[in-house]
Amino acid sequence: MDPQTKQCQNCKKDFVIEPEDFDFYEKMKVPAPNWCPECRLIKRLAWRGERSLFKRKCNLCGKDKILLYSPESPYTVYCRECWWSDNWIPESFAKDYNFSRPFFDQLKDLFLKVPRMGIIQQGTNVNSEYTNRASDNKDCYLIFAANKNENCSYGTALWNSTDSHDNYNLRSSELCFECIDCFGCNKLLYSRECNTCSNSAFLLNCKNCTDCFGCVNLRNKNYCIFNEQFTMEDYKEQIEKLWPKTRREIQEISKKMSEFSIKHIVPWMVENHSTDISGNWLAECKNVKTAFNCEKVEDGKYLFGITDGKDVMDFTYWGQFSELIYECSSIGRQCSQVSFSNECWDQLIRAQYCVNCHSCSDLFGCVGLRKKQYCILNKQYTKEEYEVLIPKIIEHMNQMPYKDSLGREWHYGSTFPLDIHAFAYNETIAQELFPITKEEAQRQGYRWVDTVTKNHNITLKGEDVPDSIREVDEQILKEIIGCVHAGKCNHMCTEAFKVTSSDLIFYKRLGIPIPQVCPNCRHFARLSQCTPIKLYDRNCAKCSNAIKTSYALDRPEVVYCKQCYNNEVA
Repeated sequence: MDPQTKQCQNCKKDFVIEPEDFDFYEKMKVPAPNWCPECRLIKRLAWRGERSLFKRKCNLCGKDKILLYSPESPYTVYCRECWWSDNWIPESFAKDYNFSRPFFDQLKDLFLKVPRMGIIQQGTNVNSEYTNRASDNKDCYLIFAANKNENCSYGTALWNSTDSHDNYNLRSSELCFECIDCFGCNKLLYSRECNTCSNSAFLLNCKNCTDCFGCVNLRNKNYCIFNEQFTMEDYKEQIEKLWPKTRREIQEISKKMSEFSIKHIVPWMVENHSTDISGNWLAECKNVKTAFNCEKVEDGKYLFGITDGKDVMDFTYWGQFSELIYECSSIGRQCSQVSFSNECWDQLIRAQYCVNCHSCSDLFGCVGLRKKQYCILNKQYTKEEYEVLIPKIIEHMNQMPYKDSLGREWHYGSTFPLDIHAFAYNETIAQELFPITKEEAQRQGYRWVDTVTKNHNITLKGEDVPDSIREVDEQILKEIIGCVHAGKCNHMCTEAFKVTSSDLIFYKRLGIPIPQVCPNCRHFARLSQCTPIKLYDRNCAKCSNAIKTSYALDRPEVVYCKQCYNNEVA
């Protein structure tokens, strides 16, 4: 089949469906999409609530808990223990299929009635109540998408790390602060894209470096300052003078580092042991295109945040030995043949349009089921009844499509209409990776929640926070600090925050000033340093070969292809 150009139903831009895409759609027995790849990605991201946490009562046990849904949410919300208990029966919400109403209208009714999983936590989490999408953490606070960490705070995408604060995508590391995309590091501060670096600060794309400061593209180096080699004695003498001790000095060094780093080349993408790929941050991947933050994926396209997946497309988050997944978010642990579904795991097989279903097979339009088979809208059928009814429902979805408030039609093959999404746009990962205004979100049909005015009783303005940690004592633990953004940004600002005793110990240990902005605003500041989840066509600055990269043409970086970069740096 030849490539086909279509117009996106959402943004109205043209996009191309390649022959290999049609092969996958045929394999999954689904129609080709009518939204472009980027709009499909954003729509999946808009399903994933992560950082917005609320104190509210569980609707089953009545206890105050930290949950994903605000008290004003229209959903029945259960805490983790209640949701997984036998104290309620998901099948009791079963509905007969009604051929006089659109399918999505019926699914919306079911979605509103079945209790929601209030927090996503797995394994054993000790003293880590304020975490979400987290498993097996100990003494952690406000970390998200995090697994097997100890004494970590204010981070996202943390794995197997300890004693680290304010990081994004940190793995197997210790004593790290304000690091982005760093692996196997120890006592590393204010750095990006580093591997196995220690006792260093302000590094960019360095590997196996120790005692380095303000360096770019170094490999296996010690005692370097802004890429200049020093003896151990001279380095210690220089670093004593240079190491920033105040917030102002940190800002000055950061500015100098930005000016210094822009003079150095950057790789077209970050990859490791991968072949036939396009995207960014790919490790041990094969035949993977337009993919980001993926590891051990084979034969995939339009992916974000997938680990251990095979034969997957339009898939966002998780994987864990799953295959044949299409237009899904947060699906994992040996799932197969799943499409148009969210928040399902543990061997979900042959399922469509499902939410919070686990260890099930042969489901269509179900919510909250566990260990079930041959169900439609949570109602049990025989195998024969199920197999006769599904084609009729698919035909009905095409003959009587759901229409949203913008007049858009949602047939079979469409993912959930936006008014069925569990969260408002600005409560989700979509706002973090593709930030837009309230007006733009509503224009596209997404919900938006306005910040509720709160009386934080601020006792210390952010502007008045001491410039150095040496000026701070335990009195800071009693203060309610006003974020300097004061809720006027577009960063899910909490307007105020407190310093915990764990924070103070960490800041004093590493000589770090107390922050002036809230954790959410700090998170968005880190995201602003990352390249976007997009690909642009440009040419290698050295050999002129065509490359696809996350660096847009109007950016100032000098971008090299893989071979030229490795010849220069590796």
